[in-house]
Amino acid sequence: MVHPLLRGIMSHSILDRLTAELAELPTKLKVAAKYALDNPDRIAFGSMRGVAVECGVSSPTMLRLARHLEFDSYEDFKACFQNEIAGNSFSSRAGALMGSGTGVGSPLIDRLKVAALDNVTSAMTQNAPETFKEMATILRTAETTHLVAAGSMYWIAAHMENTGGIAFRGLRTARPGTATVLETLSLIGPKDAVLIIAVSPYAKVAVNALTYANEAGAQTMAITDRRSSPFATLVNHCLFAPTASPHYYPSVVGIAAVAEALLACAVAGSQGAAIKRIETVEKLRLQSGAYFE
Repeated sequence: MVHPLLRGIMSHSILDRLTAELAELPTKLKVAAKYALDNPDRIAFGSMRGVAVECGVSSPTMLRLARHLEFDSYEDFKACFQNEIAGNSFSSRAGALMGSGTGVGSPLIDRLKVAALDNVTSAMTQNAPETFKEMATILRTAETTHLVAAGSMYWIAAHMENTGGIAFRGLRTARPGTATVLETLSLIGPKDAVLIIAVSPYAKVAVNALTYANEAGAQTMAITDRRSSPFATLVNHCLFAPTASPHYYPSVVGIAAVAEALLACAVAGSQGAAIKRIETVEKLRLQSGAYFE
């Protein structure tokens, strides 16, 4: 698992270039590039031969990737990943791991706890504040923002609509059973936006929705799990949150944290309008007697 602080201190220019060029790379280079995007710590500290074995390519392929990125040697490529990593924050991770092995708690619960904390920390450190701000502005100003998610990600979209809807107009979750996603998006235009929430394995319906939204000229955004995600290069703005966990299914805590942070940024930038709307909704709820504390 990638240390949570690695992505925040990695050279974003290399990761961004790998992301941008991923779709056009030859098959073997694409495999190596995806591995580098998702495992920057292994590139930084593993041997070329070891990394090649792990990602299923030959050592010369790893060298070809380095040279494709205009490095004179694989060692130069590796050194770029190592830059500013050595001596940064590994002691805190080691301490967390040591602490998880003590006491009377279950080892599995300890591992789940560490993974959850790592995922949330990574999600909060690897994404640029500017990206949160840009996406928050779109959420706040688009006529309609369609939230598209499937499977285990659907409830996060619904949560965003429920909690974001008390602050802004226009958040709309594509609901299964009422209409197809493309029917929901049929009237979308340049003043609207689409936010895809998807992790591997990726739902085809999300890809179809994004393709349609791009053709309609809408602003497109995504919250996804890795830089090699197919959505990373298909949207105008993208936030990443890892899902690694001892759990049998991808962990959602990082994705949920990013969704909550995005809504918080949208409210913070509303110059008070969202606060007034929230206060109005809370007053109506109190008067209705539908909820109690």
